[in-house]
Amino acid sequence: MLFTKERESHQFKLTRPVLLIVDLQSYFCHPESPAYLPGVEKILPKVEKLIKSFKMKGLPIFQTIHRRNSLLMEKWWHAQVKPEQTKPVFEDHTIITIKKDTYDAFYNTGLEEALKSLEIEQILIAGVRTHLCVETTARSAFVRGFEVVIPIDAVFEKDEWRHFSSLKNLGHGFAYLCEVEEILCALESLGQDQPG
Repeated sequence: MLFTKERESHQFKLTRPVLLIVDLQSYFCHPESPAYLPGVEKILPKVEKLIKSFKMKGLPIFQTIHRRNSLLMEKWWHAQVKPEQTKPVFEDHTIITIKKDTYDAFYNTGLEEALKSLEIEQILIAGVRTHLCVETTARSAFVRGFEVVIPIDAVFEKDEWRHFSSLKNLGHGFAYLCEVEEILCALESLGQDQPG
């Protein structure tokens, strides 16, 4: 496995996790969008499984929607996110939506306060793009004192080298790396070893 060293060095155990779905919206997921990520469809069933399992356990689920670009991002990318491109892939009233304007889901959003009010200890991050919004948010979560778990088969970037490099960096210094099936198994047993 490509991440054997990182996984052997740091193995996760779920305690009180939240699922954070990053930017799975029409801007990145609709084939007619100028920012469409070809191949992103392959992670959607995995994310859907995570959503279902978190809901069954009564655990909170958040999603970010990139609603527009900050001035610097607009200058950098020469692009602006239009209102019609903010439709989430997973429309569910039980998922708490956080709107953001830059890579970091914590920056000027109230996400940190919301998670701390729920006494969250761990953030499981799925979504796009691995080396941009996912990685920036993971690093930001870590420095705020949250444990970060990244299911490598539920994050996506169309450039495989950037995807791989980002995950190697995250696994080295910021996040536990695993696969969705491992998360599902851990969620099944979550709380079973605790006194009722």
